[in-house]
Amino acid sequence: MANLIFTIFMMVLFGLGIRSFFVVPPQAKKEAAEIEEMLRKQQAAEEERKRQLQEELARKAAEEEARRKEEEELAKNPLRGMYNDASEMVVVGIGDSVMLGALDALYAEFPNGYFDAVFGRTIYDGKRVCASMSESNTLGDVVVFSLGANSYIQEEDVEELIGYCGDRPTFWITTVGVTNDSNEKTRNVVARHDKAYMVDWETLAKENVRSYILADGLHPTAEGAAAYAQLIHDEINADALAKPKGTDE
Repeated sequence: MANLIFTIFMMVLFGLGIRSFFVVPPQAKKEAAEIEEMLRKQQAAEEERKRQLQEELARKAAEEEARRKEEEELAKNPLRGMYNDASEMVVVGIGDSVMLGALDALYAEFPNGYFDAVFGRTIYDGKRVCASMSESNTLGDVVVFSLGANSYIQEEDVEELIGYCGDRPTFWITTVGVTNDSNEKTRNVVARHDKAYMVDWETLAKENVRSYILADGLHPTAEGAAAYAQLIHDEINADALAKPKGTDE
């Protein structure tokens, strides 16, 4: 009998022991759940810190890339870092009687400019003037040419003038009232140079011929001269003070 009681007692103890391995007391379960919740919150907070750090690093990288691109563009076109508007620039003009007829308007538009315009000037005369100014380093910030009224312009003439101007932007004013292909040949050369630009006076003048052009079909009226100067101003702003050719807008 005693052995039976002892056996039953041991079985009870053994059963309780096994149960203690599989049945967690309520307090322990609560503590385990709290620890798990704490760890989950810490993990979520860490993930948020990582996300914010990645965003900050991406923002700084984008700013650095934008700064680098801006520096590269300014190196290609330093005038963008020097002027806000073409009217502030030293604009040099070398021209014939068409430019001569617009001198007052040009100086009003470009008070810091210098315009050498002569009646009857040919492109060959213009090359001599440009070469002399290049040698004396007096070609300013940009150079504007109006040399198609009295001579045929050949592509090699335009190339030579661009060469005299060095790294300066050059602007080539189309001529209205001439029957040669000088405008077309000038465009051909301009298309090959990153810092050469056309000023399409021909189209604007023809659209407003009665108010912009005198009876000779060539020279500007006072109203036309103001439009001529404004067109040059707008083209310089759009080109010399903008991104270089071939870059994204």
